Amino acid sequence: MGKLLRWSDQVFAGTMRRMEALHPRRRLQFVAGAAAVLIALLAVLYTRTTGVDVDNQNRVIFQLHELQQLDAGWDADLLRAHIGSGLADARLAAPVAQMRELMGDLEDALPPTRDRAARQAHTALAASLRMKADLVAEFRSLNPPLRAALQSLPPALADLKTELGGIEGALAPGRVVVRIDALLNDLLADTLRYNLAPTPGLARRIEITLAQIEPQKSRFSQAIMDGIDALARDTRTILANRPRENELEAQIAALGTGEAMARLGREFDRAFQAEVLERQRYRGFLFGYSILLLALLAYAGWRLRRSYRIINDVNHRLKAANDTLEHRVAERTAELEEQSKKLARLAQHDSLTGLVNYGQLTRLLELSLVRAARRDSTVAAMFIDLDGFKGVNDTWGHATGDLVLQLVARRVQKVLRAEDVLARLGGDEFVIMLEGVGTPDGALRVAQTVLNEIEGIVEADGNPVRISASIGIASARGRAGAESGAAALLADADKAMYAAKQAGKGTFIIGPNAQWGSLDTDAGSGK
Repeated sequence: MGKLLRWSDQVFAGTMRRMEALHPRRRLQFVAGAAAVLIALLAVLYTRTTGVDVDNQNRVIFQLHELQQLDAGWDADLLRAHIGSGLADARLAAPVAQMRELMGDLEDALPPTRDRAARQAHTALAASLRMKADLVAEFRSLNPPLRAALQSLPPALADLKTELGGIEGALAPGRVVVRIDALLNDLLADTLRYNLAPTPGLARRIEITLAQIEPQKSRFSQAIMDGIDALARDTRTILANRPRENELEAQIAALGTGEAMARLGREFDRAFQAEVLERQRYRGFLFGYSILLLALLAYAGWRLRRSYRIINDVNHRLKAANDTLEHRVAERTAELEEQSKKLARLAQHDSLTGLVNYGQLTRLLELSLVRAARRDSTVAAMFIDLDGFKGVNDTWGHATGDLVLQLVARRVQKVLRAEDVLARLGGDEFVIMLEGVGTPDGALRVAQTVLNEIEGIVEADGNPVRISASIGIASARGRAGAESGAAALLADADKAMYAAKQAGKGTFIIGPNAQWGSLDTDAGSGK
């Protein structure tokens, strides 16, 4: 700014020397041209002080949040497909198109930032998501035959043993029947162990067992031969697909798409903040230039006495313009501060229910685990999944479904303590964080109260509804809980919730890894 002022002083001094040598008419023309240049410079500075596109920044934050939710759901469906959920397998390809659309929208928001780091982060994330989509596509090609083989192998082997124990076994030599029966038992046990932890040694042992079974099939009927062939096909499908599927899952986890999304969010924030600072810097330039301009006009008025009245009028107008500009700057600054507060809340809370979102929940959980480590106390997490909510949406529509979610949030929040935290993860999934719950009984009482409140919702927007909930309870204590982290605690609660689903829904279960105080008990459940 100092350089600009010194340069302006030099230009003004030289200009005045030239004006003194000009004819009065030429001098007036010169003054008019100089005034036009000064006004143009003022306009340029003013345009550089206009506010940042807050709407664009909001869109980027919302799109990044939606992208993170889609990626987290994708990972969850991948895990469900691994453990044998056919529905999850069908949903693995669903988020790809939406994620590509969101990445395209984020790329459209890049040019205004003029920031290379943000563009590099976007490129890296796009490459990771493309690679993840390719790996998931290969996973989807391997998972259905592997799942089918794992489902058909035990009953097929049981049917084969039954046949061998009947007429088929009576027609064959007894030692052969006994030998095949023992080999079938070994084959089932080794194959199931291999599915859990595939190793080359175990694979060789299974192949040796198959090599001992298959030559004996010619001693039996065509039905027994076909059964042995089907058994061998299923076993070799498991031998081929299980290690590759595990390898694909490891490669997907190593891509780190969640961290790449977080990095892109940080780069966007930094780019927007840099743009805000640049606008503020130009406001300073504009203020200094306005002062300089006033000084120039005052000096010109003193030198051009015959034009005093005109110069005086211009001076008043410029002063009024400066006051207006300061007023607009103050209003815009207040608007930006208000928008920043709204964005901070949106980044930490669910827009439908007003509850904290997943990102804020994990931060609060980490802080609670740190406090628990210092106090050697317990932090509990309750993972809630609504039962019957899909029927509400299908019957009465999403508007009624949204109202049901808001009712659940209000009723559950009402029965919790002030220090407890209720969060919505998305869809019909909620999580409760409790601190200082030293025994399973305390957690079970809270779960029963929450379940009663949810089941008490029988009407929404004039429509009858009937919902319940499956609740998974997990807890972590002291330093061990802090070392495991919030993600592990939520994962234990999620697993317990699925156990509650399998137990018949409308119930709650304490996970097997729950850590309590000195009066620890076994995992419990109830209704």
